[in-house]
Amino acid sequence: MPRPPARVPLPVLVAPAAASTALALWPIRRPFVAATAGWVTSLAAQELPLHVGALVGAVAAPVLARRAASASDRLGVGMAALTWAGLGVVVARHVAARDALDGALRECPGAARADGADVGGCGAGGSTTTTSSAPLPRTPWPTVLTRPVPLRPRGVRARRGMVYGPDAVANRFDLYTRADDLGEGAARGVLIHIHGGHFRAGGPSRESRAMLFDHAARGWAAISTTYHLSPTPESGFPQHLVDIKRLLHWVRTEGPSHGIGPDAPIVVAGSSAGAHLAMMTALTANDPRFQPGFEAGDTAVDGAIGLYGYYGRLGAETRDVSDPVRHPATGAPPVAIIHGTHDTYTPVKGSRRLVRHLRAGSTNPVIYAELHGAQHGFDAVRSPRYLAVVEAVARFTDGLA
Repeated sequence: MPRPPARVPLPVLVAPAAASTALALWPIRRPFVAATAGWVTSLAAQELPLHVGALVGAVAAPVLARRAASASDRLGVGMAALTWAGLGVVVARHVAARDALDGALRECPGAARADGADVGGCGAGGSTTTTSSAPLPRTPWPTVLTRPVPLRPRGVRARRGMVYGPDAVANRFDLYTRADDLGEGAARGVLIHIHGGHFRAGGPSRESRAMLFDHAARGWAAISTTYHLSPTPESGFPQHLVDIKRLLHWVRTEGPSHGIGPDAPIVVAGSSAGAHLAMMTALTANDPRFQPGFEAGDTAVDGAIGLYGYYGRLGAETRDVSDPVRHPATGAPPVAIIHGTHDTYTPVKGSRRLVRHLRAGSTNPVIYAELHGAQHGFDAVRSPRYLAVVEAVARFTDGLA
């Protein structure tokens, strides 16, 4: 008779979840290659802690049900218990993000800093804010548990693969609107999201989907765009910035035929490298250097949002023009910047530097929140933390509409 298949030891089954949880709590910060590998390994526990905990329970349950347990089984159960405890800490950090965002929206100072360090006040004009003082709603746990992947709601219409420039591949975007907003000028405003990917990878509708769908459902025209990608960030500069400005020009000139009024407020947002482009766009409004062929076009925006962004120079040769802090903050629109303290891919110190620059020169609100324990790429799934971010961003953009 054939032998029954060998049972995989419980420690081996629990090990991936245990490693992911450990790296979510204690990220590797250097060298960069190890830090990036650790970040990728931590993503499951970092963004889906409840689901990872359920899987650990599923593999540990048969062992717990047995009367006689081997030494390996006992080790596995111990690993599972420690993993559950670590995941509990991760969940607590998710829940705490709501309070950090609440504080940033209400007060608009650096009070949301996790370590208490000073990054300045709200802005040169004082602590005026555009947002509601009402607390953010409680976490919708059924959504978190049963629908973590953001899918387009039935009431939202999608128009994919639209083109805003001469390159049909690089100059494309997806447009989301409320299904019943079909008339000219129906949109309350325009939210443009720019994807990350180190300026060399990525595409529309892969990040911040929940934020895009939420804005579309609330009557906004939500755009997820791409741009010319390049082997290195500097080799593509300033073309990727020109692309985003070309999209703004498209919105102003062609938007009315797609339900976007000529006076609709425009908010530009981005994740990682996209956040760099969003801030550069906000700080270089109507700059003819970055608007070849449409120099007279209006590329000013009404607000800017950065999620876990990189805000430094793109290379030594372009340091004076590709670094956001090299551009005056005096003309900056209202800005919201959100970053995780555990981000090992684009460390939080870059956001702190930009916030200091903006608050020293801008007369508009500069909202800043640090999310304790959050890593890079926290806008992929509907976690408790990201749903709080979505609601906070909605408060910010509603104040500009």
